[in-house]
Amino acid sequence: MIDFGWIPKFKDKGETLESVLRFFGIASPDQWQPVWEKHQIAYRQTRLFKNYAEAVSAWLRQGEIEAHQIACNPFDKKVFKETLNELRGLTKESPKVFQSKLVEMCATAGVAVVFIPELPKTGVHGATRWTGNKAIIQLSLYYKSNDQLWFTFFHEAGHILIHGRKDIFIEGNGFNEEKEEEANIYARNKLIPPSDLKLFLATSGNRPTLVAIKSFSDKINIAPGIVVGRLQHEKILPFDTGNKLKVWYRWADK
Repeated sequence: MIDFGWIPKFKDKGETLESVLRFFGIASPDQWQPVWEKHQIAYRQTRLFKNYAEAVSAWLRQGEIEAHQIACNPFDKKVFKETLNELRGLTKESPKVFQSKLVEMCATAGVAVVFIPELPKTGVHGATRWTGNKAIIQLSLYYKSNDQLWFTFFHEAGHILIHGRKDIFIEGNGFNEEKEEEANIYARNKLIPPSDLKLFLATSGNRPTLVAIKSFSDKINIAPGIVVGRLQHEKILPFDTGNKLKVWYRWADK
């Protein structure tokens, strides 16, 4: 948290404690568990690591702080659906282009999008929750490739559109497999329409070439790395094939 500049660095442990309490918006350490461990969120988290509630709550809190700085219209489901259709084309852009546009366009629909570096021992890809009359989508670069980042974004968007304001998804504590899969299906279908994928596979054979993948991605107006990621997930492509069509991100200050 200090390295990312979320809290100042102090030599005195008492001052460090005070800065942590201010960060979480609580008066004493005893207040942390009821306020943050039971916070209403929906997040995708890898199952390869044990999650640490303290680290996850710090990551979520920084997202909340930054989301409050984004001026949003009240949430409008219809506008958000229309915005998501437009956002598909941004998958082909660089972060310098898509990040600000993504935040701006979603804010008009009442959704605050924030990019927060992952903390150790969290394994968190993204999170979705509500505050007042707007939703928050929080993204990390846990896997660093564009297919993973954009899938996570549309997955979280699926939670907003399908599951509303009240659902809680915390892995190992009320984790809901059915609703996670609903969000997965939404993301898959929004990024690559099923009818288009079916036709592409029918005409390109069992192992599409990278040239064919690039042509298909241009046709449906989406980044080719996303198509590669989908085909790898479906085991149509090996995981070591097509990765040069993906784009790999890193935090600018890393």
